[in-house]
Amino acid sequence: MGIKDILLLTNNETKTVMSNSFNVELIAARDIPSIDGAGLTYADFDNKQKKTKLIETCVLHIDLRHSTRLNFEQSPLILAKLYSCFARGVIKCVEFYRGEVKNIAGDRVMAIFPADDCYKNAVNAAILLHSFSSYILNRHFKDALIKCGIGIDYGKMLVVKVGTIKHGSSNPDYKSLVWLGPPANIASKLADMANKSFSRPVVNVAKWYPWRSDLDWTEKEIDEFFDGLTMTYSYEKVAQFKEPFIWSFFKSVAYKSYSAILMTKRVYNGFKQSCPNEQSIVNRWWKPRKINISGYHDIIYEGSVYFTFVEKLQ
Repeated sequence: MGIKDILLLTNNETKTVMSNSFNVELIAARDIPSIDGAGLTYADFDNKQKKTKLIETCVLHIDLRHSTRLNFEQSPLILAKLYSCFARGVIKCVEFYRGEVKNIAGDRVMAIFPADDCYKNAVNAAILLHSFSSYILNRHFKDALIKCGIGIDYGKMLVVKVGTIKHGSSNPDYKSLVWLGPPANIASKLADMANKSFSRPVVNVAKWYPWRSDLDWTEKEIDEFFDGLTMTYSYEKVAQFKEPFIWSFFKSVAYKSYSAILMTKRVYNGFKQSCPNEQSIVNRWWKPRKINISGYHDIIYEGSVYFTFVEKLQ
């Protein structure tokens, strides 16, 4: 088979799948689909159909912080130990709360939970994961600070089996499940932000009101500050403030940091409703915070909650 044959084959297959005559069947699921389980198929070109599953539940991402730096600073043998302990520990923690690990990509792991009791299991799994990563993995890895970020969201996800049939030992490498939908994407973004500190340039603006003796200072984003300017052209080009009473301004750097566990408002509300007597709810250890990320512009709840028993381990 030559290059022309490969291009012709892939063109014909793509055209078939994308045509209106190719049917994609959605099957509702409450249990977590598996790659070789019933109800999920590759593209069937003979019958022009494909079976997928739709599940509504919690998805969790955990990300190992500073993995790029670790790869430059640590020896391959040390990293082999670290990544082995990380993946194995994450799997144990997730499975303890009935979750299933569905993707391991080096420094990042994705887990799905059965729909029943998903809020309780996902949040408690996150607490267990933070306990493991910050108080066990970090304690025993002496060469660098180990931190992890954890993100959780809830919603509908389409589960699609992708790849191709292969025979022999390479078969598992050629097939995978893809989890499509906003929840998996949002949980991943929250994991990227969790347990991190950020800095950004801002403009501090002071207003002076005639009826006050002090200045009223506010912090504005750079774009917001420039949007508040207008240009005049009387004798020369001059920038003026649209708002009255602005007295002074200066540029500075603002810092913000996030806790180890971030969850969307729908996850927190579901957890609170299903587990009102949980210690983290009763003691209000989860703090609300407004964020704006692609696909989510709402309140999240954050906390660095852990099981205190881990402090006794040596």
